[in-house]
Amino acid sequence: MDFAFNEEQELFRKTVREFARKEIASRIREFEKRGEYPWELLRKIGQMGLVGLPLPKEYGGQGADAVTAGIAIEELAKYEALPPVLQYSVGGLVALLGEESVKSKWLPPLVRGEILVGLGSTEPHAGSDASAMRTVAAKATDGYVLNGEKQMVTAPMEASAFVVFAKTRPEAGVHGVSAFFVPMDLPGIQRYRFRTMGPPVPSFGGFVLRDVRVPKENLLGQENEGFFALMKTFDFLRVLVALYCIGLAEGSVEEAVEYVKQRTAFGKPIGKFESVQFRIAEDSTLLEAARLLCYKALWLIAHGEKSTKESAMAKWWSPVVAFNAINGCIQNRGAVGYTSGAPDEHRLRDVRGMWFADGTADIMKIVIGREILGREFVPYR
Repeated sequence: MDFAFNEEQELFRKTVREFARKEIASRIREFEKRGEYPWELLRKIGQMGLVGLPLPKEYGGQGADAVTAGIAIEELAKYEALPPVLQYSVGGLVALLGEESVKSKWLPPLVRGEILVGLGSTEPHAGSDASAMRTVAAKATDGYVLNGEKQMVTAPMEASAFVVFAKTRPEAGVHGVSAFFVPMDLPGIQRYRFRTMGPPVPSFGGFVLRDVRVPKENLLGQENEGFFALMKTFDFLRVLVALYCIGLAEGSVEEAVEYVKQRTAFGKPIGKFESVQFRIAEDSTLLEAARLLCYKALWLIAHGEKSTKESAMAKWWSPVVAFNAINGCIQNRGAVGYTSGAPDEHRLRDVRGMWFADGTADIMKIVIGREILGREFVPYR
């Protein structure tokens, strides 16, 4: 067993961290105040080769393994530096299943940080229960015609395209779902956004599809096999989301450590008080445990092994641990930590949304139970 990054990965980690600290740290808040998506920052990350890190080299990516991708997400998150979680997972799905005409056109600008591609699976009446989705794709002479609605998706206003999941055999449930690459400038698409507790950028909302025609080459993979491609993507995506939360919390704890060394009360640094010190000790321990679980899942993925159970464990536990750790950092700062614009309030709101993103905590526990007990114990059958 080896609990250390290799020499190359460690050097990469330090490079990413130094880049994020110097070039990007917390600058996303400047754009949020103006309600603008930080394209400038995303392009900087792209110039560093980080946006397309695990994507194939022939499209501008680095061809990095899952562990290296996780390192980038964690280190960027520490400095709120716009970790490209969706680019890694959705871009990987397009690279794996897309036709060459789609890949050659869309992946290079994605890798450069010039565009976003979103994931459209959730609907107003179908989140965790993917078999209940109502979006349909009917065959046409030149491709498919899509009708339906996707909701609770990231970046509906900014994304240039979405990977959309729709039923091509509605009577077949999850065995009749297909995946499509859908440019968002096609006729018949209406976007909208919600206001949430979380950060204002990227946007959060949905889009309606009314007789949207996509060419047949925009079908990703085989017809009626989209659901299973989505589940495989989720195994990777969920760990990246978990590490994103861990990175945010680690950034808060690092700042809290410096704060409690300097802030004094009763003539001494508050870091000497047991309640403050124990809070940091406990949160650091739980974060380290969650972090190791994330990297175990990524190690399995990098070695071609099944990671469904470990990915679900990481996705359930890490946002909870991260939320509690950031909340503890707010407590260490006292009332000033509760003020708008304080270092941790942005992170706390962001992490809270991750409890249900790409698989709710409750569903993750069902997945874990299924993997341990067997499919015959799935409660929805």
